[in-house]
Amino acid sequence: MDGRRTTIDVARFAAGLAVVAGAAGVAPSAAAQQVLLQGETARLSVQPYAAASTLGGRAELAAALGQIDTAIYAALERGGGRLGQADTPAGAVQIPTAWRSKLVRSATNWSLAPDVGLTLEAENGDRVSHNFASLIAPGAGEVAHDRSSALRLNAHAEAGRLALQGGAEVTSGELETQALGTEAAVTERWLSARRLFGKLTWRATDKVTLEAGQGVQSYGVGWRGDSEISSGSASLTPSLALAATPDSRTRLRLEAERTLSPIPPDQFAAYAQLATPGAASAPEPDHGWRYGAKLDRDLGRGVRLTAQADDWRLGSVTELGPVGGGEAPVGIGSGSRQQLDVALAVRPPGARTSLSGELSLKRSQVRDPFTGETRAISGEAPYRAQLRLDGALPAVDLNWSLVARADGPQRINQMTQVTALGATSGLGGAVTYGAGPVALSLELDNLIGGSREVTTYSFAGSRADQVLADIIRRNEYSRAIRISVRKPL
Repeated sequence: MDGRRTTIDVARFAAGLAVVAGAAGVAPSAAAQQVLLQGETARLSVQPYAAASTLGGRAELAAALGQIDTAIYAALERGGGRLGQADTPAGAVQIPTAWRSKLVRSATNWSLAPDVGLTLEAENGDRVSHNFASLIAPGAGEVAHDRSSALRLNAHAEAGRLALQGGAEVTSGELETQALGTEAAVTERWLSARRLFGKLTWRATDKVTLEAGQGVQSYGVGWRGDSEISSGSASLTPSLALAATPDSRTRLRLEAERTLSPIPPDQFAAYAQLATPGAASAPEPDHGWRYGAKLDRDLGRGVRLTAQADDWRLGSVTELGPVGGGEAPVGIGSGSRQQLDVALAVRPPGARTSLSGELSLKRSQVRDPFTGETRAISGEAPYRAQLRLDGALPAVDLNWSLVARADGPQRINQMTQVTALGATSGLGGAVTYGAGPVALSLELDNLIGGSREVTTYSFAGSRADQVLADIIRRNEYSRAIRISVRKPL
C-alpha cells in the first residue's frame, strides 16, 4: 500500500478500535463511528456498534496484490446478562442470557490464468453463552461453549468446450455444555465432515451441455457425557446432468445424484443417552438417490414460469424409534418422496406492481418403526403455497406487499403420542416508508387467518398396542406485528 495515497482519519480510527476492544470488556467511546481506510490496493473498514445490551464491532481488510485478491473479516461481540425494569414490561418474567462471541473469516482468490483460478476460504467461530437459571441466582444455570471451523479449497479451469471444477472442504462443529452449581458432568457433542469432489462440464453444442461429477464424503458424529459414543461413515456421491436450451426463452435440465445428509449432533446425542447394545440401529446419514427434471420458461411480457419435479429413493431415513425403554432418533429403514415445485412470476414492463406465486406438492412414504404401517415422513406437509403482490409508489418512496400463505396438515409421530396439525392459511403484508431521514417498516403476519387446530393423541404405552388414553384438541394462532426503524450511517 502506498501510504502517500491513503487517507486516514486518526481520531475516528482510534475511537473505532476502542469500541471493538470494548467487546472484550473495554469501555467504548461515545463518538465511535464506522471508519474507512482506503488505498489504491487495500481497504480497511472498522464498524463498531452498540445497543442496550450488546456491544461489539466488525473489521474487514481487503487487498489486491497482483493476481491475488484477499479479504479478512473479524467480528467481536458480547451482550446480555443484565435485566432492568426498562427491559421487561410490568408483570413479565425474563431470564437473561449473557454471551460473548468472535468470528474470523478469510477468502483468497488467485487467478493463475484467464481461465484458471483457485479459491481458498477459512472460517473460525467461538461463542460462549451463560443461560441463567433464575433472576436471583446469577451463579446458577448452564454454560455452553460452541466452536466451529471450516476450510474450503476450490479450483476451476476452462479449455474450449470443457470446464473442470474440483475442490475439498473440511468442517467441524463442537458444543460443550455444563450445568453450574451441580455435580453434573460436562457434556459434549460434535460433528466433523470431509469432502473431496470434482465435476466435468462438456458443452456438446451451443444448446446442449453434459455434466458429470463425483464426490467422496465422510462424516463423524459423537456425544460424550457419563459415557461416550460416536459413529462415522463414508460414501461416494456421483452426479450426472443434462442441460438444454431449445430456444432463447426455454431452459431444460435433467439430473440424477446420490444424496447424503449428515446426522444432526442433537439427534445423535438424544440417541446416545438412551442407547443400549442391540436395542436399535444407530442413526446414520440419510442417503439415497434423487432424480429431477426442471423447466424454466420465459412466457414474455414479464411472465416467467419455473417447474421442478423430484423423485427421491431414500436408502435410510432418520426418525424417532425404539431405543432401550424409550425413544430416540434412529435409522428406520428406506423410504421414498416425490415433490413438485411450481413458481410463476408476473412483472409487466413499466409496471409498479408484481405478482408471484409458489406451490409445492409433496408425497412421502416410510414404514412406522412402532406399528409397521406405511405413512408419510413425520412432520412433512403434503402441500405449501404462497401468493405475493408487491407494489411501489416512487413519488413518496413507499413500498408495500401483501402475502397469502397456506400450509397443509402434518403429523408428528412419537412412541406414545401423535400430534396432528391441521391445515392453516393466512394473509399478511408489509409497508415501508423511506422518504424521510429514516426508513420506517411495518410488517403484519397473518392479519387475517393464521389459526390451526392441533390434536394430540396420547396412548397407554407404545402406539403399537393401540390403546388410546387421551385426546386433547386446541387451536393455535400465529400472528405477529413488527415495527422497525432504520437510519443509514
